[in-house]
Amino acid sequence: MYVLMILLPGICKKEINVMEKYKFDDLKYLEIPLPEELLKLKWYGSFERMNKVIKAKLAKDIPLALKKRLIHELEIIRRMPSEYPVSYQEALKICHDNFIDFKDEELELLQDENAVEWIFIEGKACFRSDFFDNILKTRNDYVERLKDLSKVESRENNFALLNNAIYEIKEKGKLTYHFHLKTGIKIKTLASDKKIKVHLPLPLENCQVKKFKLLKTIPQYKYLSSGDHPQRTIYFEENINDVKEFYVEYEYDNVIEYQELDPVKVLEHQPNFYLHEQAPHIIFTPYLKSLAKEIIKDETNNLVKAKLIYEYITTHITYSFVRNYYTIPNIPEYAALGGKGDCGVQALLFITLCRYVGIPARWQAGLYVTPYDIGNHDWARFYVAPYGWLYADCSFGGAAYRNSDFERWQYYFGHLDPFRMPANSEYQFDLYPPKKYLRQDPYDNQTGEAEFEDRGLYLDDYDLHLEVVDIKKEI
Repeated sequence: MYVLMILLPGICKKEINVMEKYKFDDLKYLEIPLPEELLKLKWYGSFERMNKVIKAKLAKDIPLALKKRLIHELEIIRRMPSEYPVSYQEALKICHDNFIDFKDEELELLQDENAVEWIFIEGKACFRSDFFDNILKTRNDYVERLKDLSKVESRENNFALLNNAIYEIKEKGKLTYHFHLKTGIKIKTLASDKKIKVHLPLPLENCQVKKFKLLKTIPQYKYLSSGDHPQRTIYFEENINDVKEFYVEYEYDNVIEYQELDPVKVLEHQPNFYLHEQAPHIIFTPYLKSLAKEIIKDETNNLVKAKLIYEYITTHITYSFVRNYYTIPNIPEYAALGGKGDCGVQALLFITLCRYVGIPARWQAGLYVTPYDIGNHDWARFYVAPYGWLYADCSFGGAAYRNSDFERWQYYFGHLDPFRMPANSEYQFDLYPPKKYLRQDPYDNQTGEAEFEDRGLYLDDYDLHLEVVDIKKEI
């Protein structure tokens, strides 16, 4: 297991050496609550003051678990402000410019309804840059008021594509798509003369992926993870003065098979793997235990229990873009308490609730790829004998439910569409070769990770490249 070290602003090298270094496994300390005096500062958005208070605490003799938690928090609050670059007035202008007869008080109402993601920064409300996209994604009443309906054209095209694919899968029992993708990163930050190390994700060669073929890399790669590595990557190691761009080009088939699921056929004996907790997120908190019991009541059939959980999430948890997962202490509870979350947040809630009620559940994530779009996406898998591993995409199911497409809503319980590049089969799993510094996403890997020999790199240090070279349906 590798060692992570965060360079704390304002702490000298000597002080850092005195402090305990922490490992990848130290992510578990994120479940430790923050002291109240820090929470007060955090939710007011006094991040600079909070930074000073934390450093003062770290200079004292404090318990190891709290020390580890506070070290994490220094990095979290470093990231928080950049996640919310849009001021209240800027958000108002965007809404006025795009919606017919928008009133100032509506923005505050959207905040109160948890329909936009925002925080206080020094007591002033600031929004994520994708807050407007979030409104379009989840609020049909605002879509109807758009001045320019072309802004949702790709969404409608996407829904039509999915519905056609689902119809064909159910009719034929199987559907295969061939993908040719090129992905990579371009380093912007060059304040180092050190070697750079880069991980780019690749498709898993199991589950729905068939016929993977590595076509080309720029530059020559140093290590290729096995096809079943839980977070599969291709690894580069170069002098930054020589190479600043890293790309991988590959092709694969995604094969989706359909089967009717019947609770009557569910076996009495079910497996006991993938039922464990995994701090800091897959934790059976008192609230999640209570929620799980409320959802399933006296039900004992694992297929029915899983469906009850799926239906609860898709009808009660509204899709919402959220900040970097590293900055959220307990993701499933965040979703369950706030009633919102993006694809990964919903997937983790589904996994946690399933595991608590005795249903094996695990992660799958990578890219969603269509002729109209390519981007990060997460979903879940769950196991019910005799059917084996099944899929649950709560965010796609929730979108179908919001649009009254109940056939598509039901389809995403148990099945997927073929428009996926799955790169991760486990959540919170180490890369290989392991990184030295904290990952920009410690839990998942969909777009890549990079670091210099002397420090880590994050999303603002490089540009992402996601390119669909070709997609075609296999006959």
